[in-house]
Amino acid sequence: MQICLSMQYTIFGRYQRMSNNENKVNAAPRLSIVLPCFNERESIKQASDELSALLKEMIDKSLIAENSYLFFVDDGSSDGTWSAIEDLHKNQQLFKGLKLSRNFGHQVAVLAGLTAVTKYCDAAISIDADLQQDPQAIIDFVNGYRNGADVVLGVRRDRGTDGWFKKQTALGFYHLMGMMGVKIIPNHADYRLLSKRALEALALFPEPGIFLRAICLQLGFRVSTIFFDVRERQYGQTKYSLKKMLQLALHGITSFSVVPLRLVGIVGFLLFAFSLSMGCYVAWHALFVGDTVPGWASTTLPIYFIGGVQLLCLGVVGEYVGQIYTTVKNRPRWICEDKLD
Repeated sequence: MQICLSMQYTIFGRYQRMSNNENKVNAAPRLSIVLPCFNERESIKQASDELSALLKEMIDKSLIAENSYLFFVDDGSSDGTWSAIEDLHKNQQLFKGLKLSRNFGHQVAVLAGLTAVTKYCDAAISIDADLQQDPQAIIDFVNGYRNGADVVLGVRRDRGTDGWFKKQTALGFYHLMGMMGVKIIPNHADYRLLSKRALEALALFPEPGIFLRAICLQLGFRVSTIFFDVRERQYGQTKYSLKKMLQLALHGITSFSVVPLRLVGIVGFLLFAFSLSMGCYVAWHALFVGDTVPGWASTTLPIYFIGGVQLLCLGVVGEYVGQIYTTVKNRPRWICEDKLD
């Protein structure tokens, strides 16, 4: 009886998954395009014109539902970005928005937008408002979704548009993440599609600081990748400084990897073994050879060396303590000041 029930549940689960995939293929999904913005007033007009035309084209081809829409997230801008979003909303209900009370950061802005649209879409795509990420790839994203993928990741074909420094730091970032054991897709930023059930699963992660590039791969749903080209920025300047890139890398490592802690343990063990062997060597000379001469260098250099390593190790451990400290406070990840439905 138990075997029969198990087989019944297995067959039902397979049938349910097949039905979900069939629904994706047959029904045009309601799509929400989430655009995080920080001081992007100059880019709002271009983004709204280009993406609204793309949505109309996809609606005419029955790729998406007629009530699909654009959802702007103003991440505490100070240049009138929210006023531009309000003007768009007044003229056409295609445009919706969310205004955060201050600048919470790009990852939080993306997550806030995805959380806000979860109940009102079948799938959501996040893309930066400067549209350097080629919007035409959205058609491929939707096709990937309708073919059964719940997570569709946009991956850059190359970094030809980057300067030498930015290119090297970006490649170094992905290499470092791989060494630390953090599972991410190289050259994938935050240009992706998430299905409704992937969005609902994402809401189950409660940590205040979230690293979406790794979280989305941990959801366990089917993943596909779409390659796209990066365009030149038309307006303004990039808001992702070297400092923010380093903060993102540090947060990603401390959120998803225990490798640094293990390295601390390995260094501690090696120093202990080295100190023990040196202690035995000095004791042997002092007791049996008798030619040891106390010296300043042999006293101060080990102190400086061991002290420096201890401080380094404390710094690494401190990063993890900081993550725990931030988590246990359970503060809100963002605060909404205004919303356009």
